[in-house]
Amino acid sequence: MTHGSVPPRVLKIAIVLAFVFNVLAFLVMVHTTPIIFTLFMFVGPPIFVVAFGLLVAAVLADLKTKQLL
Repeated sequence: MTHGSVPPRVLKIAIVLAFVFNVLAFLVMVHTTPIIFTLFMFVGPPIFVVAFGLLVAAVLADLKTKQLL
């Protein structure tokens, strides 16, 4: 692994977190109950922020590795 590269596990974690966020959003859209809505409102945004942050970090590290940034 070269300096600045991100292991593939980080990308897999970001994909899984984004998938969990989308499943929660789908449940809210299809079958909303107070518990699902509350779970989505408290857990959904932090999951999305972490997934997006991991993805941005992986992209920036890859660009730095290829000396494009």
